[in-house]
Amino acid sequence: MPAMPLPSVSGSPGLNWDQAVEGIWHGFQPIVHMRTGRCHGYEALARGWDALGFESPQDFFNAADADGALTGVESRLMDKAAATFKRLVGTAAAKLFLNVDPRLEGAVPLVTAIGQRYGVPIVHEISELDTTAVGERLEAAVEQYRRRDIGIALDDFGVGFGGMKLLYEAQPAYVKIDRFFIAGIDRDLRKRAIVRALVSYAQTQGVKTIAEGVETAAEFYVCRDAGCDFAQGFLLGRPQTYSDTLPFLNDVVLQLNQQDRRAPAMARQRLSELLERIPPININAPRSLLLELFAHPSTPSTLPVVGKSGAPRGLIRERDLKPFIYSRYGTDLLRNKVAGSRLDEFVVPCAVCDIGTPIDRVIEAFSEDSDADGVIIVEGGEYAGFLSSRSLLKLVNERRLAAAADQNPLTRLPGNNAISEVIEGAIADLTRPHCLAYIDFDNFKPFNDHFGFRQGDRAILMFSDRLKVLASRHGGFAGHIGGDDFVLVLTGAEEAAALADVETLLSMFRLDAESLYPMDLRHQGWFEGKDRDGHMRRFPLLTASAVVLFLPPGRNEGMSVDHVVRLVAGHKSAAKAHPSRIVCARV
Repeated sequence: MPAMPLPSVSGSPGLNWDQAVEGIWHGFQPIVHMRTGRCHGYEALARGWDALGFESPQDFFNAADADGALTGVESRLMDKAAATFKRLVGTAAAKLFLNVDPRLEGAVPLVTAIGQRYGVPIVHEISELDTTAVGERLEAAVEQYRRRDIGIALDDFGVGFGGMKLLYEAQPAYVKIDRFFIAGIDRDLRKRAIVRALVSYAQTQGVKTIAEGVETAAEFYVCRDAGCDFAQGFLLGRPQTYSDTLPFLNDVVLQLNQQDRRAPAMARQRLSELLERIPPININAPRSLLLELFAHPSTPSTLPVVGKSGAPRGLIRERDLKPFIYSRYGTDLLRNKVAGSRLDEFVVPCAVCDIGTPIDRVIEAFSEDSDADGVIIVEGGEYAGFLSSRSLLKLVNERRLAAAADQNPLTRLPGNNAISEVIEGAIADLTRPHCLAYIDFDNFKPFNDHFGFRQGDRAILMFSDRLKVLASRHGGFAGHIGGDDFVLVLTGAEEAAALADVETLLSMFRLDAESLYPMDLRHQGWFEGKDRDGHMRRFPLLTASAVVLFLPPGRNEGMSVDHVVRLVAGHKSAAKAHPSRIVCARV
């Protein structure tokens, strides 16, 4: 494509747009798969505009637009970015993420031509901050991109104008969650809830999520565990120029995953055992192929569909083809090349999860859609296999049986196995603070003996209800060891806030427990009962004590669940003797 002559820069005599474009280069920032460390793609970011007297890239493009030079400037810069990327990426199957100005006329043919010229898979980023990226113009662009196998990424999601409407209309391959929701997500429960909800929706639609602006190990782990597929940010690499080949693997992510002792190896193994390795259909295959495939009895009733890069696009179901197969002219339509050869109109969305996703998250993604046929499993962003609804229901039953076997029959709270797993996870997580509270009742045996087990059960249920509410409000964990012994785990909470929550919990239970006594004993403040030796003596009204153990981030490794149990046991007596009924311990 010949260079397009460009006019002079407004207000800058002697400097023209040809010279301005020559002064711009691109830095490349990696977009990394969070579980494998593979560099899935690189975003090209323009550099050098400040040397031309502009305060931001937006000012640079605004000036070009004002001079009528935007189309020429954008096309030349996209060409430069693709040429540099092709030289640096070598034979690696990485994608080039391009920010394209929404005012650019003819963006689709320009991007398509550049991708074909350099043989580079391109992802077009549409910013949610752009108010023009909605309506018929967007729908037309989306359809053209889809037919050309060019991906769409919805950038800055969550802080712009389009919101869910743009997510619906753009049908993107990627959603880039804005850094506002990622910054400090390890300490912000509301951000965590929003990101999890977005990831959950994206998984049901087969949309991949990218956490933008990841700058700390704690943010990385939270985003990864929430189900985000990819990460981008200064922690993994700043935008930079490269003199040699772009890295295929990201050393930071590899190290973070290697250091994380919570890696779900058992979950990965179980998913691999149930995975059906159904060969996928390429989206560009002729529609007549469907007739050949479904003519064989051995062909599964549901077939995964992938793009040319191996990324999943959805499913084709035999039941959706029956109107064609059994109609008089349906088979002719499927074989008719004039009617179109692509499979798009038969592809339905399907939930997509990585092979390393925790089983509960996979089940949740499947459960979001009552009509779901299963879940597509990917590894490194590429299709790995299919989990059918039958296999997923088997997983659901396995989880239910395991939970029921471990669950306390009275409070329905998780029991010892789940408690041990949660504590092991907190010990292994060295990036975030954790608060572990062991709570038990004071003088519960004489209360239970004197007033009967029904009143004892009522006291336990009163407390467990309060504990559930507290854990749910903060995204924590509530467990019931047995009898009157409970565990509360809060992750990411500051020590002062966690301690205040435990104090409030004990205070509210003390007030609740008063209702279990006759009025005269409430005013009296004590009752007579037998101690462990069978002697009658006075006991105060029912209360609870807590040993609160704080696990700060960055602590020394080498701890175990047994170590935590010994620490707690060593402080129980002190907690019951303390006026506040709380004792704090630290590692």
